[in-house]
Amino acid sequence: PLDTCPIRSILSRSLPRIEGGCSLFAGHQSIMVMTLLFALLTAQCYGGGTAEPSSSTGSSTGAAPLQQAFYILFADQVESKDWPERICQNAGAGPQGDECVPASKYEDGVFIASPQNMTKELLDKIRSDVPGSKVVAYWDFGDIPLVGRTTAECPFCKGHIMGDRPGRNCSTTYHCGPSAFLSGLHAAVPAELAVHDITDGMPGVMVEGYPGLARYIWNNRTTPALATFLSDWLVQDGWDGIYFDGYEHFQVGHSGIVPPGRKWDANGDGVADTDQDIVGMLYSWAPALVATMRRALGDSAVILANSAGPNSDPSLSGITIEMESCVGSRGGVDLCANALSGQRAATQAAGHAPLSVLWMTHSESMPPAQQCAQVKKLQDEYDWVMAGTDFFDGSHVVC
Repeated sequence: PLDTCPIRSILSRSLPRIEGGCSLFAGHQSIMVMTLLFALLTAQCYGGGTAEPSSSTGSSTGAAPLQQAFYILFADQVESKDWPERICQNAGAGPQGDECVPASKYEDGVFIASPQNMTKELLDKIRSDVPGSKVVAYWDFGDIPLVGRTTAECPFCKGHIMGDRPGRNCSTTYHCGPSAFLSGLHAAVPAELAVHDITDGMPGVMVEGYPGLARYIWNNRTTPALATFLSDWLVQDGWDGIYFDGYEHFQVGHSGIVPPGRKWDANGDGVADTDQDIVGMLYSWAPALVATMRRALGDSAVILANSAGPNSDPSLSGITIEMESCVGSRGGVDLCANALSGQRAATQAAGHAPLSVLWMTHSESMPPAQQCAQVKKLQDEYDWVMAGTDFFDGSHVVC
């Protein structure tokens, strides 16, 4: 089959020639990036996905620049004297050495940016300094920077927009404090709509998700409130779209959400909700939120979901996948290949331009240069998949 596939020239110098056309790499995490790219490129030949090669961008010579996405951009980085020559995080010191990168790498790419203190003027500056770039707002699909009505209601809440994870917080990575965005959010979403543990009675205690952030669930109250607030904010300041971190395909049979012996209220009605109640809310209202955002932001908006696997929501422009989600223990390369191809088919069926991102990672297993070379070969054929630089979560592979 390799002899009849148009990808042979791409693979011939990066995969060993194996009798029978089977990859010896299957299931080995140490080269999962290569096997994922192999699965994507061969999908059209073996029927494993719906992707078709694009002829609009790139060439087999690799002359076109690699299109990339960046996670996550903060206002203070754009206001820095180093911008746009360098985007630095954690004072430039990261797990893999220099944690700085020139903004020019993201020309014709996408910045995922925190809305904290990100003004219309800064958004215009980014697009002016980095030609062809788009800036989409970060939004966490399951945790929210609310504050309690009392300290007892939320002892961990500080209202920090990205939470308080050790090594990735206000002291190390970004500026906190009041902002117009947070003030608007708190006015739009009352504290009662966060998930509360009501085991010991009302009003209960907010449930912590990501460190420093309260959990919330998409339901008939949070969805209209946040759809209105977020769409109005993004349109007002001229954002290019939104990035939903953690928008996964929820399974109706999912269990283990509410800890044994506890009672959680997920919609502010004072009544305890079961696992099935919560999943039912998510399954019903999360897609409704995304569809509402698509209608408000328009067909040209970039709407991405960091999905950790399949989603295929037609309201999305695409999905982003962290490469560690593609190892055998989490579904393997076929899962990721089908997730990207299936989402593209759904996006195009709805009349939107497809765009997805592979967040590069695991440089201890495959050198960054090798990862970047392989994703460039992929992009020459599939210009809807970008290489992702993730500075915030610890992968730091820069192409």
